[in-house]
Amino acid sequence: MDKKTIELPRLTLEQKWQTAEENLIYFVVSGIAFAKSMGKSPEDFGTFAGVIAVTPSWGKDEGKGPQALVAGISRNKQQFRDFQLEILSESETMVEAKMKGFGENDVRHWLEPGVTVDDYLRFFDRKWIAIADHLGLEYKQRVEGDWIVFTVTEKR
Repeated sequence: MDKKTIELPRLTLEQKWQTAEENLIYFVVSGIAFAKSMGKSPEDFGTFAGVIAVTPSWGKDEGKGPQALVAGISRNKQQFRDFQLEILSESETMVEAKMKGFGENDVRHWLEPGVTVDDYLRFFDRKWIAIADHLGLEYKQRVEGDWIVFTVTEKR
């Protein structure tokens, strides 16, 4: 029997980045599909993921207040090559911003499990709501064209 050696792939940094993006989208889509198969919603999975996210150290690096959450979202989503976040207005107690390019367009490739772009956006809405709540903040988002416009305010 001939012994063959498997040639393992050696990815470039760009290929690694693309693979990481695809894997993250795959895991979010899988979680949403699993939640739906159990009679739950994308929002249920988003809240669950947000509660888990804050357990170890969410917000430690950014400080406090709405600016900290927006900085954390920016840090978190920069793993996507096409991510964009723009600050629309801010004060000491509120930040309004818009973002896009965090995998929402790639969800369209995952039609089989029955997960939509709307499901994906609703998952992230509830994820950020749960994290904001942990930080004493309120997060609200709406879709405007290709953008998610969101506000983060201090709870009163």
